[in-house]
Amino acid sequence: MDIRSKDIRYAAGTKIAAVVLVWICFVSAVWSLGFLFLNQEVDKSNSYYDSYRFKDEFSRLIHNTVEANIKLKSIENINASGGTVGDKARNIERYHNIKSRMSNTVNYLYYINNSSTGEAITNVAASQPKELIKKQPVNASISRWNWESKVDIYTYGGEIEEMLRGTEYEVYAAIQEPLKPGDVFYDDFKAYSRTKEIIAFAYPVMFVSLILLIIVAAYLSCVTGRRERGGEIVLSGVDNIYTDVHTLLVLIAAALSLTIAVSSSEPNDILTWVIPLLVLGVDGLIGISYVLSMIRQAKAGRIFKNTLIYNLAKLCFDKNSFKPSIILFLLGYGLINGILFDIGVDLNQGDQEPVFTILLIVFNTAAVYFTARALTSLSKIMNAAKEISSGNLDYELNSSEISVAFSGMATNIANIQGGLKKAVEEAIKGERMKTDLITNVSHDLKTPLTSIISYVDLLKNEELNNERAEEYVNILEEKGARMKQLVEDLVEASKASSGNLPVNAEKVDLHELVLQACGEYEEKITEAELDLRINAEEKNIFVYADGKQMWRIIENLLLNAIKYSMPQSRMYINLTSDSNYGSFTVKNISALPLDIPPEQLTERFVRGDVSRTTEGSGLGLSIAQSLTALQGGKFKIEIDGDLFKVSVDIPLWAE
Repeated sequence: MDIRSKDIRYAAGTKIAAVVLVWICFVSAVWSLGFLFLNQEVDKSNSYYDSYRFKDEFSRLIHNTVEANIKLKSIENINASGGTVGDKARNIERYHNIKSRMSNTVNYLYYINNSSTGEAITNVAASQPKELIKKQPVNASISRWNWESKVDIYTYGGEIEEMLRGTEYEVYAAIQEPLKPGDVFYDDFKAYSRTKEIIAFAYPVMFVSLILLIIVAAYLSCVTGRRERGGEIVLSGVDNIYTDVHTLLVLIAAALSLTIAVSSSEPNDILTWVIPLLVLGVDGLIGISYVLSMIRQAKAGRIFKNTLIYNLAKLCFDKNSFKPSIILFLLGYGLINGILFDIGVDLNQGDQEPVFTILLIVFNTAAVYFTARALTSLSKIMNAAKEISSGNLDYELNSSEISVAFSGMATNIANIQGGLKKAVEEAIKGERMKTDLITNVSHDLKTPLTSIISYVDLLKNEELNNERAEEYVNILEEKGARMKQLVEDLVEASKASSGNLPVNAEKVDLHELVLQACGEYEEKITEAELDLRINAEEKNIFVYADGKQMWRIIENLLLNAIKYSMPQSRMYINLTSDSNYGSFTVKNISALPLDIPPEQLTERFVRGDVSRTTEGSGLGLSIAQSLTALQGGKFKIEIDGDLFKVSVDIPLWAE
């Protein structure tokens, strides 16, 4: 039985239930305490008529009664007074405001009598208003000779007394019992009664909540972090937050919660407590999580070690990441400054004070000089890194101008620069050798190839009188033409990839160029049994490009589609534009399966026809991609099953 009780105490479900109970007790205790604090005036009063709110309202209504009926009297009386136009306007407005306010009262009774003239003013319909008013439990009788009131109405007493001075008026006022609904007194009485009821409930709730909070919090303090009695401390995810940062966040949350609670609550309006209660609930969860985290970390002995300050200090003194001498230098600099300043102040006599003052100035001047030199070195290193990153690999960083503190960094930058320079030189050398090889081989192939083609032409002009010989000559002519085209494509691909082709960019109508190319190859498209569909969102798409190179791009893409499309299928050309590029897309269905990555198709001599039975050279797409990049465009190939799609984006012409 004892073992089971131990297991239950350390069980996760029990801990969660305890946390929920602590949270409920915290919220109810704080809410009760806050409610009692904000309504302490109601709590101390014996009845509604003893509350400050009632006294203030009753006193103000008596003041309004005297002001409207004795001082101002009527609009005619105000106009007949000797005041200025502005004073009259203000008094008339004041008169209307008082009348309007008094007309909204239901439970307020008053009776005014002029003892010399017999004039009487009242809002009581009874035949004997004075006697009726005096019978009410809460009443007041005011004149220049006498002042009687069953409640404290001295809030406006001085002003009322001033207005009655030198007059023969007697003022009687009261609040009728029982109160009737319809005015501020009835509403305040209901709110007061409701608050009194809540106060009676708040005291036991507060005491019970505090007692339970202490008991359950003590239980959680013992079991948090452990899954069994005497077991190892198990930390949770929230414990990974730095303790000083965690503390700061909790304090900020508490300050925000207090601000919201104070600004959103009204003592006599229970509805306005909803928002503060919600905020208090969230703040309670944050606080409970924080306290339990601190307890777990205290048990694990890592509260101080888990602070941000401790970890920064540890990082600073780590020789692998930062030089300790720099930290020691800063501490020593501050210490020496303090010593010199303290000695200079203490020795405030004779010629000794100027000496230490001069030493202090010289010391700080030297410190500023060496610091400025070090920062200047850092600036030069940063500038060198910027130049190198922008491609200036020949930028020279003079190591003699670099301070000792940053000499290691300067050496690393120089090593990176040397490595990049060497890698770039090797890449350029390899590209140049490749280009020269292609160019030289192409040139060496052209000379014998030209002779072969010439002799084939001569043979065609001879009368061979042999059908087989004529067939051989035709094959030689066809293969020679193909060989010539391959050599020309190879040379052009080499020039395009190396960027040696001149680009004369101008305003080019992309739509018109595509239509011309389609017209040029209409016969071949028909022979390939393709149904060409051209879709254009705009008829005039002007791009900034070289018309000759653009023609070659379109030509290569059309020839590629004609060679490799499935007969009796459709070929689509779509023309679009956006804010930056004019685009055209060629889509066709491949006659053979495309079991090859899209990016591999743009490599030289790579063809979708793996068996290499078609007449393509494998250079068309590579040339088109290079020419597109040469003009600042984008080239993209997509393959979806047998659907082949190539897109070319060229910068638009800027007007």
